[in-house]
Amino acid sequence: MLKKSPVATWALLLFSCFIVGLGYGHVPNDEAFSVIRKYRELLFIPLLSCFFTNERYRIWAWKAFVVASVVTLVGSYLMDFGILDMLRYKTYTLKSRITHSILIAFFMFFCAHKVHLEKKYKAWYLIALLLGIYNLFFVVEGRTGQLVFMFLVPLFAGQRFGKKGLFVSLLGLIFFLSLYINFSERSERINEGVADTRVYLEHVPEKKSASMGIRYKFWENSWKILAAKPWLGYGTGSFSQEYGRVSGEKSSVKNPHNEFLLIAVQFGLLGTFTYCGFLLSQYWCSRKLVEQEKWLAQGLLLTLIITSLFNSPFLDHTEGHWFAVMIALCFAPKVSID
Repeated sequence: MLKKSPVATWALLLFSCFIVGLGYGHVPNDEAFSVIRKYRELLFIPLLSCFFTNERYRIWAWKAFVVASVVTLVGSYLMDFGILDMLRYKTYTLKSRITHSILIAFFMFFCAHKVHLEKKYKAWYLIALLLGIYNLFFVVEGRTGQLVFMFLVPLFAGQRFGKKGLFVSLLGLIFFLSLYINFSERSERINEGVADTRVYLEHVPEKKSASMGIRYKFWENSWKILAAKPWLGYGTGSFSQEYGRVSGEKSSVKNPHNEFLLIAVQFGLLGTFTYCGFLLSQYWCSRKLVEQEKWLAQGLLLTLIITSLFNSPFLDHTEGHWFAVMIALCFAPKVSID
């Protein structure tokens, strides 16, 4: 499998960084092994790829993806209507707002392609697409998923309609966002993110930043940590300990909400290179796929990149497992392994 799948090989190399990092880290073993357990999803990619070489298994996996996505979407609406009483901080999601928005954003990209491909179920995919867009912007309002969606729209338009489609989609997004931000009460979180960015850039001490401002502080301190040991980092599970040392904060910060920085602090530029190689292998392999499979694979890669800029998807339980399964599904070689 590793000979036939560069993506599976790079996933294994990335997981190997966590094993090697045990040798020079200075954190308690239970903390280090806790991080390794969280990143075990990377091992699932080559393992699941062995199963997804079978066309029948791939078809069933895509059906499971559709069913799970629909259940997630329907569950959110049932909570919004007050029928399903499982509210989590009034986010109307079965999981966190961030997780929900990421999964739904990619599902909308999938549905958009199905609307153009399917004849029998075209109307159902169109309904799911419209419900998903409304859910993403007017029910759950997860900013990461909203940003992913806004990048997936021009990608879809470029894939389907070329440069003209890309241009028209960008104009449509600008028009939609202008109306959404200026006239919808649901744009509060986007306005909050803009305000946080302004406060951070202007260094206003009397104003306290919220979610995005805190992220900026995480990133700033992570760069300071990395600057001291840029090549190999501090070892597996070292982020929390080193962050507390640099920031002087008593509370434990285990996640900078950026996968690139989290890996860089632990394994330096070597780990960052490996993660970028993992991402580039997906792009390289996607170019060899047939059109429909190539488009979905590239959409998944873009979703992973944007999510990695604002979160640590492989550290998080649901996102990590979801990405591992979807990457294996999209990039498993379509041949039998001897």
